[in-house]
Formats: sequence, C-alpha cells, structure tokens
Amino acid sequence: MVLMEVLTALVIFALVAFSLMVALNSAFDAAAERNQINLALRGLDNQVALLHAAQVQTGDQDLPDDGTGITYHLTVMQEQMKDQKGQPVPNMLRATITAKWTLHGQADERDISELIYQP
Repeated sequence: MVLMEVLTALVIFALVAFSLMVALNSAFDAAAERNQINLALRGLDNQVALLHAAQVQTGDQDLPDDGTGITYHLTVMQEQMKDQKGQPVPNMLRATITAKWTLHGQADERDISELIYQP
C-alpha cells in the first residue's frame, strides 16, 4: 500500500514538474519575443533620428544594417496636404521605416511613419 502511495505521489510530482517546464518555456519565448520587439522599436527610433539629420529624397531604399539582425527599409513619398486656405503645401514628405526580423522561424515586422517638411 505504501508503494502505491509513493508511486501516486511521484506521478503527481512529475505532472506538476512537466507543467512548470511548459510554463517556463512559454515565459522564456515570450520574453525573447518582447526583447526583440523592444530592440526593433529602439532601432526604429534611431533610424528616425538619422532621417531627421539628413536630406530626404523620395523613393525606396534599404537602410544600413545596425548589427542586430533586423533589416530596415525606408519609403519616402510626397504628401498631398493643403493649408487653411486650401493651397497645397509644398515639400511635405511622408517617411515610413519598416523593421523586419525573424525569431524562432517566425517573421515579424513593425513600422513607423512620420511627416517631414523640408523647406
């Protein structure tokens, strides 16, 4: 009878340990994904800062690699805007930077868009 109680306790302990391992694995995967997203968002902020420091031209271009494994792509288009009097506003550009990466075999991307006025 004691042997059955010990075996039952071991089975329950094994189930609890397996459940904890699955939960920890999920938590580590979620943390890695969150870290990758934070890295991409910081990279996007850096790319926007670099964008403001340079003269922007319309078109598409791949931005230089920052060493994180995240690729950045810049798209700049002319933005059609009007002022309060209905007159078109010249030199308004919409810049969109897209960050793409792969984590655990799954592709993900984030983007940021900003209006830029160049006199």
